This record gives sequence, C-alpha cells and structure tokens, in this order.
Amino acid sequence: MDNILSGNTHLKRALIDSVDLRDETFLNDGQLFSISGFYQYFKNPIELVNRTGTSGASELYYTNVDKVSNYGIELEYRIKLSTFKKSKTDQLFLNNTTLYTNFASIKSKVDVRKINGAVGDSRPLQGQSPYLINAGLQFIHPRKDFSVNISYNVVGRRIFIVGNVQEPDVWENHRHVIDIQITKKFFDQKMEIKLNIRDLLAQDLILYQDLNQNKRYDIKTDNRWQETSFGQTISLSLSYKL
Repeated sequence: MDNILSGNTHLKRALIDSVDLRDETFLNDGQLFSISGFYQYFKNPIELVNRTGTSGASELYYTNVDKVSNYGIELEYRIKLSTFKKSKTDQLFLNNTTLYTNFASIKSKVDVRKINGAVGDSRPLQGQSPYLINAGLQFIHPRKDFSVNISYNVVGRRIFIVGNVQEPDVWENHRHVIDIQITKKFFDQKMEIKLNIRDLLAQDLILYQDLNQNKRYDIKTDNRWQETSFGQTISLSLSYKL
C-alpha cells in the first residue's frame, strides 16, 4: 500500500489531565499486590488520519480531535509460587520462582458525530489499546548464581490509522511476544554469561481493515493493509569484571 504522509501546520498542543487512585499490599520477600483506577481527560489529542488522495494513494496526515476521555483499571502482583502449594516437594523451585503480572483494561471514546466523513457516533482513540498484559516467571537459584526469566506481552488491537466512509479504519492486530533470558555467573560473580532469546513466536505484525466489523482479523474477509514479518533474535554475551 502506497501512503503519502503530509504535515499539518495547524496542529494544537495536546493537554492531558490525569487522576488515579491506587491501593498496594506488600507481602513477604518482595511480593506485592496492587489495584488502581485511573481517569484521563485529553484536550486536542493528535491522531493519524487517512484521506483518499486524487492519485489513488492514501494521504495520511495528523490532526486534532476536540476532546477524549480514557478510564480503566490496572492490576499488578508479584508472588512466589510456593504461596500456592504447601507441599514440601520441589521447594527449591517454588521458593525461588516469582510470578509477576501487570494487566490494564482501558476504555477510550472519541465523539465523531460532528466530524465529516466519520463512521458511527464514537470510536476508540487512535493508538489506544483496550487492554495490555505483561507477565512472566523468574527463577533465581539461591546458591549457584543461575537465573531464568521468561516474559510475555500482548497489547490489544488498536486503531493505527483513522479512516472514513470511503476507507475504513486501519487496525493493528495484537501480537503475542515471548522473551527468554538465561544468566549464569562464575568466579565469585566476576564472569557472567547471558543468553537472550527475543520474540520467540515471531508473529507477523498485521495492519488490516475490519470489513465485517467483528472486532478481529479474518484473513478471508478483511482487507490486509500491510504485513511485517519478524524473526527471533538470539544473542549470547560474556562479561568479566576486573
């Protein structure tokens, strides 16, 4: 897809008022549980918008929308796996493995009833996901200077380019991302070997137009705007402290 990106000398500075309320509970050994609610008011937020050019290419430009509100909840916790099991078996693993998670659910609403060419009455803010999840497991051996960390991340689908009645919104499909890091230290922790595996699943980044409006990507129905393929990144590093 050929795109032409134009500037906009009439852009206004976006302003954000934010309020949040948070409750935290600290447990033993660095464990915690927290929950928070938040509200954000955007004045003149900036969005990437599509307007069909006369040449047939899509002309993209940035513009302000009047006002937008975001609100939602966030949950976070770090806890040892031994908390879930009272058995004395596998205590080395359970006592030294931490499960951590951060989850956020966000609701955003842009009133588009007065915008020429807009579809419907409202839509999410461009670039704002309805949810995000970060999670992982971390094992640290108490005596052998060895650790393993596995992390997971996913961000809910979001509007990548705001569309119109001629060209529907372009959505960024969600991607599941898994990273692994293995670390081993030697010689009184002076030498460290670290193995990193990034984006283990290497899922494609897909931008699409949701033609059937079912809020998910259907390869047979929806229009695939752009697709980017990723590969895993594997690195091995060695460091020594003098």
